[in-house]
Amino acid sequence: MSRKFSFTVPYTVPVEELHRALVDDAVWQERFAAADTATVELSHPEGPGSILLKMTETPGRDKVPGLVRKVLKSDLVLSRTDNWRPLEGEVAKGSFTGKTGGITTEMSGTYELRPTAEGSEIEVVGTVTVKVPLVGGAIEPLAEQLHQRVLNSERKFLEGWFAKN
Repeated sequence: MSRKFSFTVPYTVPVEELHRALVDDAVWQERFAAADTATVELSHPEGPGSILLKMTETPGRDKVPGLVRKVLKSDLVLSRTDNWRPLEGEVAKGSFTGKTGGITTEMSGTYELRPTAEGSEIEVVGTVTVKVPLVGGAIEPLAEQLHQRVLNSERKFLEGWFAKN
């Protein structure tokens, strides 16, 4: 079974500035510089104004919810790929996929970066599926919450980055 989700991540910076940061290699390299258990690969297959980010992280067992630890077959490895396309007018679209090793989880969806009166926001719409008998449905909301926490963490990083630059 799968679970659909949607949420928005608000930013206090204009769309053009946020998009420029989202497709900048240096921003992502700085973001992951201190992440001991994470890696990031960056490319621009759609040309200028776009980015393909492939991120992998192996969180410590203390960071993994108890319900998930009970069904893990090995270390939990989180993989996420984000693909941002060039800005068109005041809107940029993107997509994401995610999966885990150690437990069969798949996530996919879309991003839409657009302006707001306060700055901009990213609308996230997706689906998550956890293929674990009996408890998969209980883990799906945890996967959604994790994705939301990661994007809010990125928001805090980016707003701090804008404040410094």
